[in-house]
Amino acid sequence: MKSIKSIIFVLLLIGSLSYGQFAFSDCLYPKMKMDIPNGSTATMEEMVAAQNNFKGYNADMNAYLACLDDELSKISQDFEGYADIKSHSDSKYNAAVEQLQEAAEEWNEAVRGYKAQ
Repeated sequence: MKSIKSIIFVLLLIGSLSYGQFAFSDCLYPKMKMDIPNGSTATMEEMVAAQNNFKGYNADMNAYLACLDDELSKISQDFEGYADIKSHSDSKYNAAVEQLQEAAEEWNEAVRGYKAQ
């Protein structure tokens, strides 16, 4: 009887982990498709192009964060594996916010460099 409970436990654990992976499968992490120019040497055209690209990246990242929130909201908090799924989602969310903040700081440095030309 104990081995049947162990087997059921393992199957439930695998199922909950698989469900968690499935729950966030539609949220695609955006890549920044540009290099932020050196503001102190960049031309106005390079800065304008970079600004447009950065705005697109920012919008893509905000859509990604909204997707993570939306996917998590579809999972019942009563689900046995909810805490693990939420923790995984929070980790992905926080890493994305950190990446966006780093990119924004790099962009702001480029703008400051450009203005100082």
